[in-house]
Amino acid sequence: MKPLRSLAPTFLVAMLLAGCASLGPPSFAPGTGMGEVESRMGKPRNVVKAPDGDTVWQYPSGPVGQTTFIVRFGPNDRTKAAYQALTVEEFAKIQRGITRDDVRLLLGPPGQTMYFGRMNEEIWSYRYQASASDNRIFNVHFDAGTGHVRSTSDQMDPLLNPWNMDGANT
Repeated sequence: MKPLRSLAPTFLVAMLLAGCASLGPPSFAPGTGMGEVESRMGKPRNVVKAPDGDTVWQYPSGPVGQTTFIVRFGPNDRTKAAYQALTVEEFAKIQRGITRDDVRLLLGPPGQTMYFGRMNEEIWSYRYQASASDNRIFNVHFDAGTGHVRSTSDQMDPLLNPWNMDGANT
């Protein structure tokens, strides 16, 4: 029989994997009703009406706001899609010229908003996890006057990646 101490690393790994699995996007079969989604996910933080008539429920959550789960319902109040919005694939949909409302519909509310008066620029920031060890921030730069996207940028998250490139702690 193995001593209890030798099982501790195995137990720790199992617990970490179980915790990571719970951070994944919800799984709903297409056609699931709003009532079942709400019973499993709770009330959404935001409910947005999409231009195509769909209803979009947004669940921003996760460690340091790194996840926003989206559940999209068709006109019949049945699920069409459920996914994690803060991903490289979703960020690629943010194109120059789209509006704040378009970005909010695609990604949910930003984790942080900054305004730079001299540049007439507003920046919305979204923390996300590119991989298990790569925590990043995706930024959407808006023309503050028109509310249209000027550009996007991406950076390492200094809060969750405290080590700089040469290995020294910053």
